[in-house]
Amino acid sequence: MNKTILLVDDDQRLRDLLKNYLNEKNLTIFTCQDFVEAKEVLKFFIFDLIILDRMMPSGDGIDLINFIKNKSETPIIMLTAMGEDENRIDGLKKGSDDYVTKPFEPEELYLRIIKLLNLYENINQSELRIEFENYIFETKTQVLKKNDEEIYLTEGENKLLIKLINKRNNLVSREELADTEFDESELRKVDVGITRLRQKIEKIPKKPQFIKTIRGKGYMLVCREI
Repeated sequence: MNKTILLVDDDQRLRDLLKNYLNEKNLTIFTCQDFVEAKEVLKFFIFDLIILDRMMPSGDGIDLINFIKNKSETPIIMLTAMGEDENRIDGLKKGSDDYVTKPFEPEELYLRIIKLLNLYENINQSELRIEFENYIFETKTQVLKKNDEEIYLTEGENKLLIKLINKRNNLVSREELADTEFDESELRKVDVGITRLRQKIEKIPKKPQFIKTIRGKGYMLVCREI
């Protein structure tokens, strides 16, 4: 498996041990010692998966998760000594795809890495185009078209649509659609964004055919794969 992984941890001994171990498993490992360095690297390189410590002197890993997920859907494994249930749940809610607590067995981490890589590879291979009536969303280019003409979406509208598409035909809560902490102002921004999306893709925005409101819970995009 020729995959490239970024490991972000301030423990040099751990970085070296994991790099050597995963290299032996035919995975290419790049390492960063803090979040500042990681952000610089992520501006120029794309990785298949990221392993991330939670708390380091340079900050909270949740901030880096937000930075990553705003740019891509790269899977993230949080590797941390913060093993309490509330910390694990918080990490998963904030965008981590998996959560491994220290101390850990390298083989278990490796198996979790392979499981995530296979999952995302299958998604990328199968989800080429998503269709709702005469609209088509290209998942590779993240472009929405109607009858082969591109529909202009703002960055915020595009993010909302991608989140709806990733969970298409399923409920997506307003909290999941919000960009930052879930205060009421952010939730109102979600509602405004949904209204603008509907104005661009619905025949009758006040009677939506595609972006359905699930009253008191959130929204759902009704579509099919092609």
